[in-house]
Amino acid sequence: MSNVMTSEWSTMIRSAPSVPASLTCRETMRVMFQHPESKCIVVCNEGDEPVGLLMCERFFLKAAGRLGADHFYRESITRLMIRSPLIADLSAPAASVLAEAMNRPDLMKNDCIIITSEGKLAGVVYPSDMLCSRQ
Repeated sequence: MSNVMTSEWSTMIRSAPSVPASLTCRETMRVMFQHPESKCIVVCNEGDEPVGLLMCERFFLKAAGRLGADHFYRESITRLMIRSPLIADLSAPAASVLAEAMNRPDLMKNDCIIITSEGKLAGVVYPSDMLCSRQ
């Protein structure tokens, strides 16, 4: 996580587990179970730049509901990740990031927002935390 964090983000940003895009669903599920407190897992490339997002609850439901779990477990995590998550830099105004988050489709309104610093993963923000901090 970045050492320099604006006060605007410092009360909202949370750490989140990250995995390389090369992992399988089985390997990623192990990471999810190692971090039961996290709502999401960030998928990163070799340079620690976010390339996707997994919301843990949705990911688990897909895993539990699939026929042929063995095939599911061997699939690349890139097949199930959200390929266009909302990503914001620490320098972005929180109000504009929240507005962008609330303009997403209903199913994605509660998806975590990935926060970066100089393109690298700094953490995530839950939209609910941003709404609470506005009040």
